[in-house]
Amino acid sequence: MTATSPSPDTGTGYGRPASSHDARLTEVGPGTPMGEALRRYWHPIASSNALTSDVPHRTRILGEDLIVFRDGAGRPGVVFERCAHRGSSLYYGRVEDDGIRCCYHGWKFDVQGNCLEQACEPALGRRRDVARQPWYPVEERYGLVFVYMGPPEHKPPLPRYDIFEDLEDGESLISEMPIPGQNVTGMVVDFNWLQSFENAMDPVHAMWLHYTHSGPQFEGTGTIGFPPSYYDPYTVSDKIQYNITTDHGLMYLQRWQRDEPDGTTVDMDWAIEVQLPSIIALPDFVEVVPDRRHDCLIWIVPSDDTSHRAFAVVRAQSPDRLMRIIMGIKQNGKLPWELTEEEHQRFPSDFEAQGSQGPITQHSEETLVTSDKGVVALRRMLRKMVDDVEAGRDPLNVEPGEARPRQVKAGVFTVTAKQTDVEPTAAAVPAAGS
Repeated sequence: MTATSPSPDTGTGYGRPASSHDARLTEVGPGTPMGEALRRYWHPIASSNALTSDVPHRTRILGEDLIVFRDGAGRPGVVFERCAHRGSSLYYGRVEDDGIRCCYHGWKFDVQGNCLEQACEPALGRRRDVARQPWYPVEERYGLVFVYMGPPEHKPPLPRYDIFEDLEDGESLISEMPIPGQNVTGMVVDFNWLQSFENAMDPVHAMWLHYTHSGPQFEGTGTIGFPPSYYDPYTVSDKIQYNITTDHGLMYLQRWQRDEPDGTTVDMDWAIEVQLPSIIALPDFVEVVPDRRHDCLIWIVPSDDTSHRAFAVVRAQSPDRLMRIIMGIKQNGKLPWELTEEEHQRFPSDFEAQGSQGPITQHSEETLVTSDKGVVALRRMLRKMVDDVEAGRDPLNVEPGEARPRQVKAGVFTVTAKQTDVEPTAAAVPAAGS
């Protein structure tokens, strides 16, 4: 009797090539393709309200260690953390009326890095004018301090957004994150920025991760929020229109049905927009109100290749709207810091799913499918942004001249009877002040 060897196993992990990430999309340090592209834009670095003249604050943006402070005259400043004299950290410096003074030898710099005084030198430093602390331009708008870290000759005007203009009585712009220790320089997240940003163009994860797998996680589900039928993962593919190009980025629309008190059912569109380079216009997913003017922007700001910071501004009459962004997703009825490790495993949410991709996800190991159309389109738009900068062109949303308010198209819209597709008409997008 002749013995036959079994058929070899197929599809095992043996012999696979080393995995890799897409460095062109994810790495943000000086000189990298994405790093240079992102340096053509303004980025939030601090909350205006939380940035006081009390102490300087340490932060990290685009791979650079920075200090952000407000001098005694109220002027915000951003300088390198390492003192130009002997390298001590200005985090330990003292804020004074006209600048920041190093703790080591008393050198003082203003918000543009000019050395005002060398305390231990004759005549307070006869050549102090040649000792310049590296700095970056800053401007304040909408309750945030923004920094520009790119080539001075290419500095664009600080953007404006229609949803934050012409406030009505009782409204204000709220920008301070209600997180102790992160209220000044943003919420810190320990994985690559793109994993957070592209999540905004991945609508189907809400059906599975936030409902089917982990149980209902959005506060308001079934009452003031979405009905349970919204989260059906097996029918959602026919209800989404991906890759709608806007003037400033991309948007998707998801069709769903709302039951009215009179027993009728009305078609609705849920629309999320992203604007370059890293802005998410996220409608209220807890209190879902049709046809209300959009009121929120979220900035995803890369700290370095393996971490990022999040900032948000909401237009509201109280901090409740901002609190719903931070605390509107519950896991097993709890907030993330209240969970045991077993609950994190059994009831995962965004941070578990995105963070478990790794510090930088390995793009060579992905298997992209139909529902990834939004992610693919966003990556394609980011690649063009990088290509434009490398070719000497201004990328999207970098515009010379006076800044004009940019329209934000996100929201929840009632579908009119005349509409035959899932894209809202221009009239359906509320203008600022309406």
